[in-house]
Amino acid sequence: MENKEIVLTILNEIKNGITPIHTAYNLTLDMWAEFIEYLDDKKYITDVTIYWFGNDDTYYDERVHSIDLTKAKLTTFGEKFLAEEVN
Repeated sequence: MENKEIVLTILNEIKNGITPIHTAYNLTLDMWAEFIEYLDDKKYITDVTIYWFGNDDTYYDERVHSIDLTKAKLTTFGEKFLAEEVN
């Protein structure tokens, strides 16, 4: 699956009230976090939390512990992006 397809599928699942899971996309948790961070940074989704091991400055190799998407919602920007890309 291409990155754009993954992004659109994640947004569509969130829009439909489904909590996406990284294993459905054959992604590692770290790769999954990159997608979720990207969507959050672009303001396409809101109410997501990424938990990291070593959240302080003494750790240089931060790894993802878990990602909470249970409250995730599409923003207006996310809905607009999804509508433009699907049509």
